[in-house]
Amino acid sequence: MNLPIVPGQFYLGSFGPFIGAVISSATSSGWKGIEEWLKRAYSFRFKLRWMTVVFSLLLLYALASVFTHAIVTGHWPDWSRFGLTEKLPNFNIWQTSLVWILTFGLGEESGWRGYMLPELYKRYSLLKSALIVAGVWIIWHLPAFFFNLNYMEMGFGIFGWAISLAYGSILLAWLCRGSGWSVIPVLIWHGGFDLLTASDQSAEVMAMVCSMLVIIHGVILSRRLSKELQPN
Repeated sequence: MNLPIVPGQFYLGSFGPFIGAVISSATSSGWKGIEEWLKRAYSFRFKLRWMTVVFSLLLLYALASVFTHAIVTGHWPDWSRFGLTEKLPNFNIWQTSLVWILTFGLGEESGWRGYMLPELYKRYSLLKSALIVAGVWIIWHLPAFFFNLNYMEMGFGIFGWAISLAYGSILLAWLCRGSGWSVIPVLIWHGGFDLLTASDQSAEVMAMVCSMLVIIHGVILSRRLSKELQPN
């Protein structure tokens, strides 16, 4: 299937969940609904320890993936290209990080964890809510399999990708609730994770290591969250 590709559409598409959250908030409660969503989703009134958790996890992913890369390939990553991608030519690591945070971090998390998750949590447990979000999240990615080379070449790796997304959704749900439903820590985690896994060098080993760590953390959290009762 030959579909037209608009320059930057991979990044522009990340704002779909953000737009969906705005429309849903406006539909349910008008401008007041948008204000309430903005106030909750982008609140900085959360305990500092949640930002510590975010940066600690990202540091763990980075160290584990770099050392595993060195062991498996026999050489260290090219530090001059660490975290960089040809999708963002001439960008340094700080500019690349900012792009990931402001697109797939802000764009996606404003809708998934900023709106959908807390709405679902009014009726379901956190674990069930996270898995429902994961299902929608996975389906939302499907168009990328028709124009993004990384997705198109995934093959049977799609199953591992879907599993990591499901457990990632559990991890992010736990992080978002802990932050009082603010997506600030969540979108920074998401942007940092993309920086590590979507770089040109990560395809060999690093992306797999990061995903495995997310799955392990998600499994641990799912066992803990499965003991929680659904909200009344």
